[in-house]
Amino acid sequence: MKDGKNKVLWSFVLLVLIGLTIYAIIGSNESFTLQGFITYVKSASFGWIIAAFGCMAGFFVFEALALKVLCSAFGYKKSLGKCITYSSSDIYFSAITPSATGGQPASAYFMMKDKIPGAVTTMILLVNLTLYTVSIIVIGVICFVTRPMMIAQFSIVSKVMIVIGVCVQFVLLSLFLLLVYKEKIITRCANFFLNLFKKMHIIKNVEAKQQKLKVVEKQYKECAKAIGSHKKYIFGAFIFNLLQRVSLIMVSVCVFIGIGGTKIFDAFVAQGFVVLGSNSVPIPGAVGAADYLFIDGFGHLVGDSVSIELLSRGISFYCCIIVCGLITLAAYLLKGLKGMRRKKRC
Repeated sequence: MKDGKNKVLWSFVLLVLIGLTIYAIIGSNESFTLQGFITYVKSASFGWIIAAFGCMAGFFVFEALALKVLCSAFGYKKSLGKCITYSSSDIYFSAITPSATGGQPASAYFMMKDKIPGAVTTMILLVNLTLYTVSIIVIGVICFVTRPMMIAQFSIVSKVMIVIGVCVQFVLLSLFLLLVYKEKIITRCANFFLNLFKKMHIIKNVEAKQQKLKVVEKQYKECAKAIGSHKKYIFGAFIFNLLQRVSLIMVSVCVFIGIGGTKIFDAFVAQGFVVLGSNSVPIPGAVGAADYLFIDGFGHLVGDSVSIELLSRGISFYCCIIVCGLITLAAYLLKGLKGMRRKKRC
């Protein structure tokens, strides 16, 4: 009940943030008009806008394929339709909660409803999250190596956000590797701080938390074994995670081409930096941060960065969470109906 109320609260917060962001973007551009934006959208190539929507769909379809591969690796073959439910719920709840904290629990709910054990579900989502992080790092490396000077075109604020984003991704990956392969180091550090905080009277019931640490340590040991024995599946899931990130970046690239842009790879790199800078911002959907970075990055590539931002972000984020939200709602209602039918039979 409390969790449901929190989800409603964060949905409301997201709507407020979206409203304030759009108001700030429009307000900062005195030449912007609604009629002008409609004309701008109409002037864009219809084929490339359709391609942008196709890339948006690729964002949740490729994650679904990654989860399908990982489910198969652990002996649970699931249809693409069910895996799309897992990915859609992950994307939707990640978008409406700070630091994407609600995504994995929502995805886990549907996976366990489909009779995937909790321990296996945790393992699958943990590996997938790591591969997602690795794919962002790979794209970041490509951006820095191929267009190192482009970062200079961003403002100081954007540069700081991009650097922080890069550092956070490397820290997350390092923590995962330590937890998987050197889990005792992490648990010893955690126990040290737990005992320290106990002496300082900051936390209570340390024993219970230490027991949870043992459970987590066991899960990561099993994860290490799973990675070692399923390398082929892990690589396949990584490719799908990489394609997932690329597909979302390509939404902006397709829109850029659609409005007559010619520096295609520059647009890809600019959006890559936007992803790096906004991915670790602890705001639902990185609303505001992603918009600022986009306008800043594309301001050197197009004349009207506000209109392309509204169109591109409208497809890649707003339309995506609407579609994923509807898929999640439909899946939840269908499971509810099936549950009611079973009760009637009993």
